[in-house]
Amino acid sequence: MALSAERLAHYRTIFHIFARDEAPGLASPIYAELSYGVSLDAELLAIAAQKRRGQPAPNVLFAAVQYLLLSGLQHPLAAHYPIVSGAERPPQPAFPLFRDFVLTNRDAVLELVRTRSTQTNVVRRCACLLPAFSIVAAESGLPLALLDLGASAGLNLNFDRYAYRYLRGGREERRWGAPTAPVQLESELRGSESLPAISDQIPVAARVGVDLNPINLANPDQLRWLQALIWPEHIERHQRLLAAAAELERSPVQLHQGDGAALLPDLIQSAPQDAALVVYATVALYQFGESRVAQIHKTLRKAAAHRPIWLITLEGRQPQLTLTRHTQDQTHSTPLANASPHAWWIEWLP
Repeated sequence: MALSAERLAHYRTIFHIFARDEAPGLASPIYAELSYGVSLDAELLAIAAQKRRGQPAPNVLFAAVQYLLLSGLQHPLAAHYPIVSGAERPPQPAFPLFRDFVLTNRDAVLELVRTRSTQTNVVRRCACLLPAFSIVAAESGLPLALLDLGASAGLNLNFDRYAYRYLRGGREERRWGAPTAPVQLESELRGSESLPAISDQIPVAARVGVDLNPINLANPDQLRWLQALIWPEHIERHQRLLAAAAELERSPVQLHQGDGAALLPDLIQSAPQDAALVVYATVALYQFGESRVAQIHKTLRKAAAHRPIWLITLEGRQPQLTLTRHTQDQTHSTPLANASPHAWWIEWLP
């Protein structure tokens, strides 16, 4: 289906920005190349435009293609996907092969674009959550009751079962967690400020997540879709996902399917009273929409009449880590840090 001139220009701009800013900023030369090619191709733009409302067109289109390659669909394009080929990319351009793959497998690609959603799957974002969780634990003196909005598979609810290294200029400045933990996370510290003190132990009383489409990593198809959302060159992220999935199998969490904004009052009500309630979201609230985000804040303010609630968000196109304290008397937000979308670096704020 051809796009109107207005919609064509709209999607052309989206893919051009992705090619110019997002893909290079997250170290994906192949997605930078492919996105620029798509931005100039009306036929591919029309396919990408079939995505679900609120979904980012480049991410969904590229995930659909990678999903089919990971499923074993044979095509020369696979040589440009290190996670599929197991080798470095060839020097030849990838876009002509990408275009041929999409048009040859148009029906399969369209089915995925129309029905699938992006999911939060960046375990490294726990490197941002850890110091924020430690602040709440120190302030409250209580174990944490975690409630993850947009939890996907719930991997970040197991934050305390991972090991962390914070580097500055490539040299280790802080370490946390068991050195033998199967999931090892690193993040580079920027700026002049140091991380706050992080408690050796952060007790957790409850681990609850909610998502419109929670992912069951025991289901091979759902695990493959989560893998498909990871960018092709990021081999370590693919490996970390599998390690975190294995940890989740050993240490399962509680996941609810549904609208997080609608379910939030009941989830707050069921949280243990003798714990510090921490509601958090990591690059997920953009999928909720403004009205539902406003509903979430309203719910938290109302519930804070009965117990304090801490809200931790890592949100925004250039994400900012923010801690909002809801108490009976007031709501107060504190920006804690700036960070890369995948938490490759953190700049703690004064």
